[in-house]
Amino acid sequence: MKNVLCILFLLNLSFSYSQFAIVKDSDGYVNVRSSGEIANNISDKLNNGFIVYYFEPKGNWANIDYKKNGKELNGYIYKGKIKFISDFTNIPLKLDQVTEVLFYSPNVKVKITESPFVKEKHKLQFLKEDSRILTKIDDLDFLGTDGEIPKRQYKSIEVQINNIKVPIPNEALRNLYEPSLYNSQINYDKINDILYIQSSNSDGAGGYEIIWVIEKKKYKTRIEAYGF
Repeated sequence: MKNVLCILFLLNLSFSYSQFAIVKDSDGYVNVRSSGEIANNISDKLNNGFIVYYFEPKGNWANIDYKKNGKELNGYIYKGKIKFISDFTNIPLKLDQVTEVLFYSPNVKVKITESPFVKEKHKLQFLKEDSRILTKIDDLDFLGTDGEIPKRQYKSIEVQINNIKVPIPNEALRNLYEPSLYNSQINYDKINDILYIQSSNSDGAGGYEIIWVIEKKKYKTRIEAYGF
């Protein structure tokens, strides 16, 4: 029991310093800098609402990873110019089962399910030099293991906002493996009608963070990060 509590404490501590956030500033944008200081070091500009992955704070600066124009980028922004996704209204967990979790509030309902990974149903590609190391699944890079064949995969995400069902396309779940359903978190920005679904997933070595964005009752995008 003590070991379990210790693990949960460490996960919560890690999450407090590593999590998704959005840009939020009165100017409508923030400058990204190559180092945590104000100098001639502006490397990019991000508009309000842009999602970043925040980690390793450095004084008043936030070290961030983000994706833009298909590139994975890194930099620093002033810590006061972001808002954590977790600060939006939390949709509470109502059902927690081995292969299914349900989050529910009067306005929002989200059910996430997983299923076993059946390797016979997929095209697996292994490293030429070592046939034990998996490199691609169905011709795609994948998340969730470090070269091992996955055991589990996302099956579906069902979303309902104000009694309106929001279809989540198959590609939103593609190449994501070893889901940790109990690590899922749902937050709702009611003012802008944006629902955020996120989770920390891992088989122990292939850890990743994932967030799905549903804006104005339509699936918008998903973003991955490597938090641990």
